[in-house]
This record gives sequence, structure tokens and C-alpha cells, in this order.
Amino acid sequence: MSVPPDRKPRSAPQLIGETFRLYRRYPLLFLILAAGVIVPYRLIVLAATGAGPYTESSLATGTSLLLTAIAWVVIDPLVSALHVHGVADVEAGQVPQIGAVARRGLAVLPLVVAAAIMSGLAIVGGFLLLVLPGLYLLLRLVVVAQAAAIERETWMDALRRSWALSDGSVLHIVYFYLCVGAITVAFSLPVNALLSDATTVGSFAIGVAVQVVILSFTALATALLYFDLRSRRAAAAERSRGMERSETSS
Repeated sequence: MSVPPDRKPRSAPQLIGETFRLYRRYPLLFLILAAGVIVPYRLIVLAATGAGPYTESSLATGTSLLLTAIAWVVIDPLVSALHVHGVADVEAGQVPQIGAVARRGLAVLPLVVAAAIMSGLAIVGGFLLLVLPGLYLLLRLVVVAQAAAIERETWMDALRRSWALSDGSVLHIVYFYLCVGAITVAFSLPVNALLSDATTVGSFAIGVAVQVVILSFTALATALLYFDLRSRRAAAAERSRGMERSETSS
């Protein structure tokens, strides 16, 4: 699949607005892509532990850490890969189809998982050393999964690509995630307060539905951020070339 053309850079609020516009255009596509990953995973976790999405705090520490690791290196990257391929179709002027998007996302899953593991280890290492290096790495490696899924090179190339794309855009990324975080927290906090006591059929269904919405929204917004960072990189390169031509002509 060809890489979609770069667009004009967009602000964080514009990216959030574009996220909602894509949901209005394709109301089921992204939710189905996310649900196809999250629902089976949550059913497996429920069968193994008896815990729903909002009652995992009752589990043993080791089990909770294992589930967090699985979500970080498998579930979240797969959801991200599926969403970024859907957005790639939209950016290329095509209508995304669930089957085609799912096949492309699954095809790059090993690469995306490898990139997520290596970036995760780097970020955790940064937080263990000092908090600020870990936070900085988190911001610079923000689109590793998306770069791996679309550009299909090695996990090291995906790390380098995310590092290059985020260069000079850290404050933009911070603002973007403050916007995303505010929306997801406002959506999940009331549910968390209602469902944190026990796992029932109703609480499990509601918890999974909320998790699908939140992870889908975050993955879709981050996919748009990836293409936005590409646009910013391309614009910066064009400005640099323009300055070089100006200096040469003078």
C-alpha cells in the first residue's frame, strides 16, 4: 500500500475535531476494529481471573502487572495498527473497508509488537532512572506503533522514525495528549466509580464497551497525530530547502 500524501500541519484541537469527524463519517468502522481486539481479550481475562476491566485492582500484583504488560505490548499496538491503516485509507482519499484494514493490521502485528516492546523497555528504563527521561522518551516515541504499521521497516527504524517525527514537536504532542487525556478521563471516571466494586454481567459489558470507546478514540487520535507529525516534518524540510535555495541564489 502506498503511503498517503502529507497534509497541512494541524493543531491539537484540530486533530481532536478531526477524530470526531471521522467517527461521524465511519460510525462503526473504528469501534468494530477496536472491539474485535478488546472483546475477545477481555473475555479471556474474565475466564482466567474473574475480573472485568474496572475490577483488576482486586487482583494480585503479579497478575495485574502481567495484564498491563499484555495490554501494552499486544492489545494497544494491535488496536493502533488497525486504526492507523484505516486513517491511511482516509488520508489517501479511499473508503476504508473493515476486512482490508484488518488484514493489513494483522500482517504487521509482529513488527508493531516488537517496536512496542523495545520502546516500552526504553520508556520504563527512563522512568526507573529518573522520571523526566522516561517522560521525554514517552513523548519522543509516541508514534512508534504507527510508524511500524505504515512504513513496515524494522523495529529500530520505527523507533528512529518516531524520534525524527517528534523532533521539534514535543510541546505540540504534550498539548495533544492533554486534550486526549481530558476527554478520556471525563468519559471514564464516572464509569470507574460505578463499576469498581464487583464484576457482574452488566458491569462487565459496560466496562468493555467503555474500554472499546476509549482505546478506539485514543488510537484514532494518535493515528491522526502520526500523519500530522509527518506533515510537520515535510513542511520543515521544505522550509530548509527554500532557505538553501535562497542562500544559493544570493
